[in-house]
Amino acid sequence: MNIKEIIDTLSEEGYNPYLQERLGIIFNSINDNKGNPKVNSVSQIRIEREKIVIQYPLGQIPVEKEFTTIEELLKFVRQVFPL
Repeated sequence: MNIKEIIDTLSEEGYNPYLQERLGIIFNSINDNKGNPKVNSVSQIRIEREKIVIQYPLGQIPVEKEFTTIEELLKFVRQVFPL
């Protein structure tokens, strides 16, 4: 499991991942018809100790979830951020 694989998988699904290399964080979003991220569609994904961690806002509270595989992450992203 690596960051490039996560980015490629999200891109293939139609999401807009952007890697902030210096921080090692993927900013993932759904773009509107003008190419701007939709409100409440932005999340942060990082790898920590062999786990994939996604952080996303629930109202004004940041929530974190952990996954062990990219497939689990993708299933969650599809449910929380449907295209």
